[in-house]
Amino acid sequence: MKRYLEQLIEDLVEARSKSKQNLSLFFKVPEMHDYELYHNDDHSGIKVGDLIGMEKLFFPNVDYLTDSEAEEVVDEFYRVFEAYGLNPIFEVCVTAKVKYGHFRHALNHQVFPVQDQVVDVEMCDYLPQYCPMHELCMNYNSQRVCCAIRKRA
Repeated sequence: MKRYLEQLIEDLVEARSKSKQNLSLFFKVPEMHDYELYHNDDHSGIKVGDLIGMEKLFFPNVDYLTDSEAEEVVDEFYRVFEAYGLNPIFEVCVTAKVKYGHFRHALNHQVFPVQDQVVDVEMCDYLPQYCPMHELCMNYNSQRVCCAIRKRA
């Protein structure tokens, strides 16, 4: 597993290095012709996985990772998101393994990057009964209260 994670981190570093190229393709506005009207709907969002060029299936389930391995991958995920102008926001109580699960899950979510700006991406904003990561969240399991709700209570 260690070699696989090393290769995965190398792939994330490569995805980060291609961020300007991938974003320029996303922000490219089609040329207008005399009879065509440009609609902003033509530029809807894009899945994070499509944007960075990596799919969710490349990343192992969180159960296969140790805490230190999860931290390594999460650190690189942060760098990749930052390179693409995305700012992932987590609650303070979220552990590295839970963050990894959210990052992995976020690869299938649509984002709307803005050229030369940073877009906040809320990563943990669920009511406990609707949280897709409740099996992984230590706060939810031990206290039956989501970390976001606990902070506000």
